[in-house]
Amino acid sequence: MVRHYKASDVELRGRLGYGVRYVAEVAFRESTENGMFIHVKIPGGMITSPHSHEILEEVFVAIDTTVMGVGSEVLQLEEGDVVLVEPGEPHWFEAPEEHDVRVIAIKFPNIDDDKVEHPD
Repeated sequence: MVRHYKASDVELRGRLGYGVRYVAEVAFRESTENGMFIHVKIPGGMITSPHSHEILEEVFVAIDTTVMGVGSEVLQLEEGDVVLVEPGEPHWFEAPEEHDVRVIAIKFPNIDDDKVEHPD
């Protein structure tokens, strides 16, 4: 089941010269020996093809405002939001016409060829 953690729901805590938000503490389904951090850039106006993964869990951190679909849910992501997607959950992104969208994707574990395409 998809989990969406909104950065705006968490208090900004002051530190020496900077602020932090502890957005999400997550428990993964299984322990893992590795992960992959991916910087994703989606051109303005693009909708990515829906896909899922057979084994790996994926965490997304929104750098820019965007729309993300997971299963039948449509999520409005703001900067700093965190989304945890479990295996088998189809997901996609839609970038607004006005700007590109950047997202950090983190795969646990890092498995090549674990992607399953879904028809639009």
